[in-house]
Amino acid sequence: MDRVHKRYLQHNDISAGNVLLHFPEDKVSEVYIGVCNWGLASRVCETTPSRYGYPTAEARTAAFKERGTFVAPELWYTYGKPNSETSYETLRRRHLYTQAADAYSVGVVANMIWKDQDDFDLFKDAAGKARFAVALKELTNCDPKNRSTLQLVHATLTAPPYNFQIPECCYRKHI
Repeated sequence: MDRVHKRYLQHNDISAGNVLLHFPEDKVSEVYIGVCNWGLASRVCETTPSRYGYPTAEARTAAFKERGTFVAPELWYTYGKPNSETSYETLRRRHLYTQAADAYSVGVVANMIWKDQDDFDLFKDAAGKARFAVALKELTNCDPKNRSTLQLVHATLTAPPYNFQIPECCYRKHI
């Protein structure tokens, strides 16, 4: 997703259901990760409003229970009467999809994938595992102004002590 953001695009719908994992038979130690369902994607310069506005707190809570875990907190809102400070139109302009919202969703999915992982090849030691967990946790900060960016997490995980190798593409070339 860092590559996508560098090209001024955002997915706007990252969730576990939109992440594909491929485990090649000939390379048992590798996994290829892909992202699908780009129907809500937008350019960063666009002003795509959140679709998580609801007329009542009860409706918002019900929707959050159904879908909320992957959606950044700043995208949820309850709107009020037309032509008011909390009208639907006003709040749609204030609650926009951003790269920070995408980063939050990536952090949630990544934490689901690597939660409680104890792979020695991945973490080397307990301190490495702790630094990895902190890097991913910073993506899910509830305050988007203090949330880490995918670019920063990518830079952290590809530098020492991790030195993760990022493939040129997410899919096998011969498919």
